[in-house]
Amino acid sequence: MPKEKDYSLVIPVYNEEGSLEPLWGEILQAMTPLCCAYEIVFVNDGSTDSSPALLKKFEGQLPEVVRVIDLFPRGGQTRALRQGLDAAQGSVVITLDADLQNDPADIPQILEKMKEGYDCVCGWRKNRQDTPLKAGLSKVGNILQRWLTGMTIHDVSCTLRAYRKESVGKIPLRWEGQHRFIPLSLSLQGCKVGEIVSHHRKRSFGHTKYSHKRIFKVILDFFRVLRARGRR
Repeated sequence: MPKEKDYSLVIPVYNEEGSLEPLWGEILQAMTPLCCAYEIVFVNDGSTDSSPALLKKFEGQLPEVVRVIDLFPRGGQTRALRQGLDAAQGSVVITLDADLQNDPADIPQILEKMKEGYDCVCGWRKNRQDTPLKAGLSKVGNILQRWLTGMTIHDVSCTLRAYRKESVGKIPLRWEGQHRFIPLSLSLQGCKVGEIVSHHRKRSFGHTKYSHKRIFKVILDFFRVLRARGRR
C-alpha cells in the first residue's frame, strides 16, 4: 500500500521548459518547512520541448516525492487535471500552473485557510499580471458568475486551489474547459468554497495559450454547468 500523504501538488505541464527549474526550487522552498508528507504529481500533457526530460530529472532527484504522468497525444488542461487529481494520494490536494504565474509561496497560506472548514480554497489574483484583454474578460466573467450564482469568491478561474480529498471526488472534469468552473461546480453541490489573496506574476517564459475567441465557448460552458447543477 502507498504511504499516506498529507498533501498532493498536481501540476499540469505543456511546453514549460523555461519555468520548470525555478518552479521546482520554489516548490521545495515552500513545502520543506511544513515538515509534512507530500508528493508532487506532474502531468506532462504531450509536451514537445524539453519539459519531459526536466520532469524525469526531478523524479530522479526525489523519487519518493515526485511522480510524472505522461499523456500522449495532448489532451488539454481539463484532461491533465483529471488525471492528476485521480492519481493524488494526499488528504489535501493543491493545484497550480507550471508557468510561474502562480506563486508556490502562497501554498502555506492557502493550507492555513483550509483549517477554517472549507472544502475548497481558491487563489484570488487581486493584482493580476496579464494582458489587459485577458484580465478584463476574466474580471467581467467573475462578476457575472457572482451575480448569477451568488458565489462570493472573486476569482473562480485561478488554478491555484486546494481541495479536501473528499471534494476531489465531486469534481466533474469530463469535457475540455470544465476545469474553469470547478469552484462553481463544488459550490452548486453544497461545498464550502473560500479564497485567499494570492500573488500573481507576469509570465516570464513561453507564451499564453489564451485566445479571446474562446470567450463565447466559456459563456456557453458556464450555462452548461448551471444546468447540470455542477454535477457533470
